[in-house]
Amino acid sequence: MTALMDKKTFRSWQRQRLADFAKTPAKKRQDQELTSLALQHPLVHEAKKIGLTLPMPLEVDINGLIKELWGEGKELYLAKCHPGWQLDFLKWDEDAPLMQTKFGVWELAEEKEADNALDLLFVPGLAFSPAGKSRIGFGGGYYDRFLAQNSVQTLALVNSAMYFKTPVWPMEDHDQAMDDLIIVKEAGDE
Repeated sequence: MTALMDKKTFRSWQRQRLADFAKTPAKKRQDQELTSLALQHPLVHEAKKIGLTLPMPLEVDINGLIKELWGEGKELYLAKCHPGWQLDFLKWDEDAPLMQTKFGVWELAEEKEADNALDLLFVPGLAFSPAGKSRIGFGGGYYDRFLAQNSVQTLALVNSAMYFKTPVWPMEDHDQAMDDLIIVKEAGDE
């Protein structure tokens, strides 16, 4: 695929690709490899306060990574969506109750004061490209808005189905680049 698609068309096409990929043994293998590589990454080693979102089925499964980060004594902050397409991060304790939103996203059940002064943020998305460390998300713009307003190092975990050598979606002024991408590809991928 080399032709540029509009974002809506790309998102629909990419969701199907990710759904197909999620049924393969490669998905689980790559998720485990991405967890291992993330734990070795300098940004993760240096960070004390890490923001993240619990994974949806099409995303990289970071549940193993979360357990390891807690084991290393990292403070984890879970994303919380608010009206007006705003995003905050709330301190997450292991035993804190969670609730599922109407979009299927898991958030803290109780309201807490936001703490957006993070050292590192794992940013989810549908697709990523090392060209410009580009990302396209699910379409709400939550992370682009958050990153435009908050200074935080960003890291994305990218499996082979999320990887594009160059973006095949249009990049817009408000799209925020990642600080780094951890990419796992299959043999033969570009």
